[in-house]
Amino acid sequence: MFKSLRSQLVVALGLLVSIIGLLQGLSSYQLCKNGMGALLDLRMEQVGQRMRDGYAEGIPETPLRGSQDARDIVLVVWKPGQDTPFRSTEPSLLLPQNAPQGFSTSAVNGEEWRIYTLRGPAMTIQIAQRLSVRRELEEATATRTLWPIFVLLPLVWIAVGLVVRRSLVDLNRLGREVQAIDAGHLQPLRTAGVPTELDPFIHSINHMIERLARSIEAERKFIADAAHELRTPLTALQLQADNLQRDIVASNQERFCELRGGIARSGSLITQLLRLARADAPVSGAAIERVDLADIVRATVADVLPIALQRGLDIGAESIVSAHVRAIETDVGMAVRNLVSNAVRYTPDGGTIDLYLRVEAGMACIEVVDTGPGIAEDLLPRVFDRFFRANRDIEGSGLGLSIVKAVAQRYGGAVALRNRSDGPSGIVATITLPLDPEPRS
Repeated sequence: MFKSLRSQLVVALGLLVSIIGLLQGLSSYQLCKNGMGALLDLRMEQVGQRMRDGYAEGIPETPLRGSQDARDIVLVVWKPGQDTPFRSTEPSLLLPQNAPQGFSTSAVNGEEWRIYTLRGPAMTIQIAQRLSVRRELEEATATRTLWPIFVLLPLVWIAVGLVVRRSLVDLNRLGREVQAIDAGHLQPLRTAGVPTELDPFIHSINHMIERLARSIEAERKFIADAAHELRTPLTALQLQADNLQRDIVASNQERFCELRGGIARSGSLITQLLRLARADAPVSGAAIERVDLADIVRATVADVLPIALQRGLDIGAESIVSAHVRAIETDVGMAVRNLVSNAVRYTPDGGTIDLYLRVEAGMACIEVVDTGPGIAEDLLPRVFDRFFRANRDIEGSGLGLSIVKAVAQRYGGAVALRNRSDGPSGIVATITLPLDPEPRS
């Protein structure tokens, strides 16, 4: 059955109006037939009255047989005591002389006739009409009343569709607003101008958004506080390890280096957690500025260039256009650096990493293309999950892409990852942000 509320309403209202229209049409059809029958009877009665007032003598005494049209009425005049008509417009038709006063129906010469009999002291007048002719006239007249119904029904369906569509505009708008709700956009739904029937639904969603916002804020604050509290002891451990290195005997140096590496990885994880907490935090309007993406791309390439040269990676910006966005510069720089750092981490020695900056449909698009091993297609939907790593053989925290996604959503953009389809293996990572075409005072 129909899953769309609009379709259900259109079909239900359309069928209801159609049924009412058809019933009204059938009622009008029957009333018109009855009215036409009454009109024909009135016509016969008026003709009978005129014949009684002296027009009977005007009927020819010997009319030609079969000269009268089959659709015309037949006039017969009887004189008292005579077995044959005194006057008749159709001598071959012998109506029953003993027909009752008024209207009656009789079969004559194999046909059904409607007969009106008017008796008087001087003569009996009969006016007859074929029932088949009467039915034809009644149906032809009644059928004309059905044409407006058949013409109006399609128009009614169109009108119902337009009315339902107009009535659901607010519901469609609410649907789009609800669809846009995510961790980076938890604004309550507007209630102004919304139909009263939707108020409970909207208030329920707004309460849910408030609870979700409080929960996310509590989680973000916990991560930020925990990372901040852990940062100090880890820094102290790192300093103590540095001071102890010269006192470690040669046989224990390898294990000591592993210890220092573990401390460094923990520190890196803490740093990533702090960055994620900051990316999830609400945007402060005072901190937003006009950011030049071309400068960020060049600075990012310069930051990773020493590592790339050491590993023989060919990294560079292939195509850079002028593009500006409204954001916090450190956030955008962090997102681009995470994408480039991932490419450097997963690209084998001697590989290639290309960066592109272009403008498409009002969006600034930064694309990082590498020649790494790529990612299994079934794992691509999970790459933005926190702490998820597609390749556990390579060191990482699993938070880099989560941070990129949080930054993109924070400023109304998006991020996507896909495998290359132009021949070589590798990943195409893309982050898009709304373009700021003009400087703002």
